[in-house]
Amino acid sequence: MTSGRTHGTSAAEAAPTPASPASPASPATPVGPERGTARAGVDHVPPGGAAGVILALTILIGLVLTAFALPAVNSEPRGVPIGVAGPAPVVEQLSGALAAQASEAFDVSAFPDEAGLAEAIRDREVYGGIAVGPSGPTMLTAPAASPAVAQGLSSLAAQLGQQQGQAVPVTEVVSLPPDDSRGAGLATALLPLFIGAIAPVLAMNRVVRGAWAQLAGVLSAAVVLGAALAGLLHWYGVFEGNWLLEAAAMAAVIAAMSAPLLGLLLVAGLPGLGLGAAVFLLVGNPLSGLATAPEFLAEPWRTIGAWLPPGAGGQLLRSSAYFDGAGAVPHLVVLGAWLVVGVLLVALSARTIGAGARHPATA
Repeated sequence: MTSGRTHGTSAAEAAPTPASPASPASPATPVGPERGTARAGVDHVPPGGAAGVILALTILIGLVLTAFALPAVNSEPRGVPIGVAGPAPVVEQLSGALAAQASEAFDVSAFPDEAGLAEAIRDREVYGGIAVGPSGPTMLTAPAASPAVAQGLSSLAAQLGQQQGQAVPVTEVVSLPPDDSRGAGLATALLPLFIGAIAPVLAMNRVVRGAWAQLAGVLSAAVVLGAALAGLLHWYGVFEGNWLLEAAAMAAVIAAMSAPLLGLLLVAGLPGLGLGAAVFLLVGNPLSGLATAPEFLAEPWRTIGAWLPPGAGGQLLRSSAYFDGAGAVPHLVVLGAWLVVGVLLVALSARTIGAGARHPATA
């Protein structure tokens, strides 16, 4: 006789089991904002708790303040290249007077006449200088090269005029655009350029597959952003030169930052990207010398700033926007070197991924 247990279920087995209250720790149970936040805080307590967080933030903000404030506090002219033009005895006398008045502020070069000095200013060999002619001395400046240096040379001309009892006229060889006579527009351009470098890296890493495809994406973004930003600065009256030259310079600056940032992201992940971004923003930006001049920075900060993309890029933008590209070659070399570093990092990432695909790990 076949047992009923074989063909059916008992009443106890058929009866539904009362649902037990869901545990707060159950992943299927939705939690409110308060409980979720409290739970996350318990599960991810940093070393030292709140005191550790406060200490870490204090150190971080202190480093940021130091990076921006220290170069500004110690900013003063150190070996600024200027020229003196005129007869040899007058040039010698003026050079000696400048050396006695500010021995470390200027690096003085001699020129035969005012035309030669003006040509050197346009070629970005010197920031300005004094030309002595039959009617007396004239101070030549280039606010487009550095408003701070031009202001200092104008003050020097006033001092010379007081000493000689005769006003020394000031002539601007390369002026800033009338809508940006203080040069503030260019000085604030580095932060948008940095954002224009890091934003495409994050975006392409999300929406594009493959290291080389991502590199092509960020470089294409650099070209488009460079053209757009140069157009905006023309519209705002900051630039008045050759738009194509300025757009190419901006694209070069963005590419020189975005390529290595992408490479660091692909090789080392978010920590690598964060390190690269910190170097460019917190070190390169304050050491660029764009607000004054690189010669206002003490060594070794001046050299470090010149070898980072913000420093080289800022001077490239000055050359492209106001000097028809004069003096741009050294800065292009620096930016090109950073671009090569980025390409090499991307190649390393692609090779590592390819090697992993050819030799998958066994369980």
